[in-house]
Amino acid sequence: MANFLEEMESRIFEAQYARLCQVTGKMPDKQFISEMFQRVKVQYAEELRKRKIVFRQLSGARLDEIVSYVFYYHTFHTSHLPPDLIRKLENEEGYRNYLVRDVAVYIVINEHLNVEKLSNTSVYSPEIAAYNMACSFSLYVLGSLRGADRRMNGINNLFKKAMLTIKSVVNLLAAGNSCDAVILWRHLHELECVLIVLNNMGDDLFFSYVRHMEYFDLENSPNAEALQARLSEECKTYGVKERNAFINYGWLLYVEGFREGLGKEYRLNFKEGLQKISGQSGRHAAYASASKVLHPSAWVVAIRDDKFYRFTIFELFRSVVNIVEQIKKYLDKYSQFSVNPSECANYAKTIDGYLNMIARNNKIIAAKYPVQKKGD
Repeated sequence: MANFLEEMESRIFEAQYARLCQVTGKMPDKQFISEMFQRVKVQYAEELRKRKIVFRQLSGARLDEIVSYVFYYHTFHTSHLPPDLIRKLENEEGYRNYLVRDVAVYIVINEHLNVEKLSNTSVYSPEIAAYNMACSFSLYVLGSLRGADRRMNGINNLFKKAMLTIKSVVNLLAAGNSCDAVILWRHLHELECVLIVLNNMGDDLFFSYVRHMEYFDLENSPNAEALQARLSEECKTYGVKERNAFINYGWLLYVEGFREGLGKEYRLNFKEGLQKISGQSGRHAAYASASKVLHPSAWVVAIRDDKFYRFTIFELFRSVVNIVEQIKKYLDKYSQFSVNPSECANYAKTIDGYLNMIARNNKIIAAKYPVQKKGD
């Protein structure tokens, strides 16, 4: 029996070590991690004893979690160091003792004294899993494009950022942080609007957008003086008096029709600028509500968590549908650059299947959390 348990433990270690190397791109010495893993297990039990914490099977750290604690502790402290110094540290008993002690304490406090917030859902729940699946598949297809086309690569990066942000939003929901999920959705909606505008225009607008982005790091730029002069000249040329407004939204002046409508139909802001020209004005009420959450107030405290959850789920779906529609257009233009053209060709059909799954899940959520009428 002991041999069987040791074999299972060894397999768990091997599998988790390999997974962590894959997700981090780092490969610390396996023998060292294994030795520290064995020592931390012993120290973990000792820390529980010292704190008089009774070990309960369901609340204890799993073996794969202990491997992760050791792996990330060591890479945090050493990944920026040269190989010779890393090997030296790994052989120093002082460093080994620090690692074992610190990791054991981290595990005890984080796993046994942790208070978790109740959540409306979980990473394993269908509505969260379906969003993650749609994002993962989109990232897989986007990652198949290769080439030197700057616009293709730039917009590809923006799409990837959007998909990773969506995954972050649903992970916040799964952890019970629905209020934070609302705030992050607000950021996603802004990116969504940027993508709608850039993806539907030509190369000139994209490169004007990239050039305009230099203003965001103006103070740290080695060309700060030249950028300042260019900024002043552009503000003067377009008759813009609010410098910050121009920095944030001035690139919209290169969108066809925007400059002609400036001060009439459009303004250099989000509501009457970016959101309007992207065709998303009908969603401003939701954006305004999310903006209220951004700043802590009695309004935030008074609203039940399930309402934030419901709000985010449905607004997120609208954003995902819009972003996916843009990815379809993007792939129609650049699919010849894919190393996996069949996946590009099947993207629309496959992703629509995932979106239908999300839509079906949303019907269940709507039934679980109906909108209450005033006075109810």
